[in-house]
Amino acid sequence: MDEDARNRFAEIIFRFYLGSIYQLHHFNADAHPGNYLLMAKGPVAFLDFGMTKRLDPEQIRLEEEVVKARLDHDPERLREKLHDLGFVRNPKRIDAELLMAHVDAVGGWYLEDGEREITPEYVMGVISAISDPRSDFYAVMRRENVPANELMGRRMEVGVLAALGQLRAKRNWHRIAREWWFGDEPATELGRLEHDFWARRHSAERG
Repeated sequence: MDEDARNRFAEIIFRFYLGSIYQLHHFNADAHPGNYLLMAKGPVAFLDFGMTKRLDPEQIRLEEEVVKARLDHDPERLREKLHDLGFVRNPKRIDAELLMAHVDAVGGWYLEDGEREITPEYVMGVISAISDPRSDFYAVMRRENVPANELMGRRMEVGVLAALGQLRAKRNWHRIAREWWFGDEPATELGRLEHDFWARRHSAERG
């Protein structure tokens, strides 16, 4: 596929998997490439809903508080909010600046405002920051915790990132995510289509 087609395919994957968290409070956690198909004229079909998870609105609110702390470049508040979410058991034992750097190493691709191409090399860097004992973040990883109710979300996020890396997709992922976090105007044409879809759906639900 040419670059435009790959970017469009990748954006649909990103919007489907991560967007479902905010639009439905329910998402498909199994994001490997065998579970979606690019159809002949451009739509994407998503398959296999055997691994899904519902999220409590309070959990989503706490996740958004973590995002806000990171975007405000406030490492102390970020550490506090990650504690509230269950990722940090004892905040005093973790350096706040190093924790923020770890958050950036894992989620910088959608936390930083700017167009980013996701390459296989970038994906491997994220996986290393999550799991490799040789990583610069291993010391902080040993003091972190992954709450049970976050495991499937983190699994899904890494799966989506790996798919984007296979496609070498390029988008401003942050601007897309802001549509869900803060209700920003659609960042792309697909965003406008998505916005209109949900507006019609909510209108129908209200009768």
